[in-house]
Amino acid sequence: MWFMIATVSSLFIYPDSDAPGQQLDSVEMTETGPQGNRSKKHAVHLVTVDDYVETHPKANIVLDMDSSGLEKLVGRVVRLGECTLEITQTPSQCAGVYARVLEPGEVTVDDALFVADPE
Repeated sequence: MWFMIATVSSLFIYPDSDAPGQQLDSVEMTETGPQGNRSKKHAVHLVTVDDYVETHPKANIVLDMDSSGLEKLVGRVVRLGECTLEITQTPSQCAGVYARVLEPGEVTVDDALFVADPE
């Protein structure tokens, strides 16, 4: 069973490491992360709106939810639009969480974030 806990506020890709991000209305999540994003060690970086406003991390997905709630998702599987992610860890140098793509698919602004009920 899946439970809705947040919505997507913004989506970004970072094609070049030195350039600012490009804000998108939707993005295709591939096995290696958002299509058009530069290759990184972690496929996807998710943060909350508050963390994004405060620290401007180079995150791909900005979520309308509480920061402590996002960190509690480490180890859990979530669904965003047509995409399924596994939240893998918190970054050592910035806010948010990293995730790997389990099932590629499109993610759009205002999509709900659903978390799988732990078994």
